[in-house]
Amino acid sequence: MSNTLITVTGSSYFQPILDLSEHLVKRERRKVVAGRIGGLENGYAISIVLLLVVALESYIGRVSYLQGKLPTGGKQKPPRVSVPDYLASLRKSFRLQKSLTEAFVLRDCIAHGHVWELEVSDHAAHGQILHRATLLPGYGDYKYKVALNPRTRRSSIGGLNLVPSAVGTREVEKVLSLVWRTLEFLAKRKLIERAAFSYRGRFQGKLFDFWQLRGVLKNAL
Repeated sequence: MSNTLITVTGSSYFQPILDLSEHLVKRERRKVVAGRIGGLENGYAISIVLLLVVALESYIGRVSYLQGKLPTGGKQKPPRVSVPDYLASLRKSFRLQKSLTEAFVLRDCIAHGHVWELEVSDHAAHGQILHRATLLPGYGDYKYKVALNPRTRRSSIGGLNLVPSAVGTREVEKVLSLVWRTLEFLAKRKLIERAAFSYRGRFQGKLFDFWQLRGVLKNAL
C-alpha cells in the first residue's frame, strides 16, 4: 500500500534557530550606533531572521498544496503572489498582511545584500554619529519603498530595522512573533495542522518547546 508524503522543510530549521538563538541571547544587547549594531549580535540575528522567513514559506507551500487538493481547488500551482498577499486572498480575516510583508522585506534586505553608504563622524561621548545614510542604487523594490520610513530607516508598521547591519535581537523577536501568529491563524482556520509546526528541541541543554523562544527573546531585550 502506498502513501502520499508532502515534503516541507519548515520544522527542519527549528533546531538550527534554537542553536543560533542560544548564542544570540548570551551576547550583550547593544544600541544601534551610526547605522550598525555592535558585537556578534548582528550576525546571529540576520541568520535567524532568514531561517524564520524561509521556514514560514515552506509551510505556506504546504497550505497551497492542501488547498489545491480540495474539490473546488483543482490543480493549483504554488502561489505566484507574495506569501502575505496569498494568505489575505485565502481568508479576508487575515489581519497580518502588511506586518508580514515587512518581515519579507527585511528578509530581502538581508538576502539581497542591501548596501548602504553611511556618512559618520567620531564623537568623544557617543563613539560615532551618523550624518547621512544612502541606500545604493539598484537595491529595493516597490514593496521595500512602501515599507520603509526613510527618516528612521525602519519599517513603517512594525519598526523593523531595514538596514541589514542594524538588525538585532529586537528584529528576531518581532519576526518570530509574526511567524507564530501567522501559523496560529492558519491552524485556527483549519488551513494547516498544528502538529506540522509543533517542535521540541534542545535549548541551553534542556528539552524545549520551540515557540517558548518568544518569551526568551522578549526577556533578553
